[in-house]
Amino acid sequence: MNAPAPAVDANSTAQGATPSTARITDWLLGGERHHQPADRRLGIRVLNAAPWTNEALELNRQYAHQTVAMLRACGIRQFVDLGSGLPTLNPRFPHTALSAGPDTTVIHVDCDPYVIEHGPQLLSSLPQPLSSWPGLHRFMHADLRNMLQILRELPLHGLDPSQPAGFLLHDVLPWIPDNADARASVGAILDGAPPGSVLSLTHSTADLCRDGSAAAAARCFSAAGLPVRLRTAEEISELTEASARPWHVRAPGIVPVGLYHPTRYRAPVPHHHSGGGYAVILLHPEPAHH
Repeated sequence: MNAPAPAVDANSTAQGATPSTARITDWLLGGERHHQPADRRLGIRVLNAAPWTNEALELNRQYAHQTVAMLRACGIRQFVDLGSGLPTLNPRFPHTALSAGPDTTVIHVDCDPYVIEHGPQLLSSLPQPLSSWPGLHRFMHADLRNMLQILRELPLHGLDPSQPAGFLLHDVLPWIPDNADARASVGAILDGAPPGSVLSLTHSTADLCRDGSAAAAARCFSAAGLPVRLRTAEEISELTEASARPWHVRAPGIVPVGLYHPTRYRAPVPHHHSGGGYAVILLHPEPAHH
């Protein structure tokens, strides 16, 4: 979860003058170091509005872990973690780099200067140091609303454009509230990703929270200067529309995050445990994925 960076300098952000979605997420997932008073204050307001927020974030991380493992089993060895946030040190929620395995390239893209500064240090402090792995792990400072530029620069950070890649847009698009910007970001991936690539997307919604708690949490973020947009399943489908492209939606389609990998969790997973979030995976048909 990571919003476009507010219009403040990196030093101000690092000192905690402005809340950061990356640091708030780290705190909600049990992080002890990389959060500031402004992050904690906003995090508490969000929890008061939507007490299930922790469970939603945990489930989203577990979904990411299972999805990356699934794509690795399909032969994908490079991943682009868009809006990656801070690598969590909580062993219950494996980071993308660990889920992807030692022989992969993982490029972490984020617009938050704090993530770019501290992310490499956090990865090096994980239980199994990535410095001993043969794969590449790079951090790229970029705004996801400039996806065309990101795609052009990914090879400079180690992406092999001749090989398929897993593009991860996990709970990122809500922080791009303008539909045109969000659609352009997804469209750029669908147009520019290498053949055989996969796009995994999760997105917050109010569809599954009839008590209004998801909307209340979104208002907390917006009031703190981090505008967020919840989208319906229909709106998410419109963002990922691939009818004019060679992509197709993998079964089971757009479903609550907690139900996408049903064999991995307690079954059935209550919808509210999905935190009002949907998941969907799009596949490029060359080569075939299963």
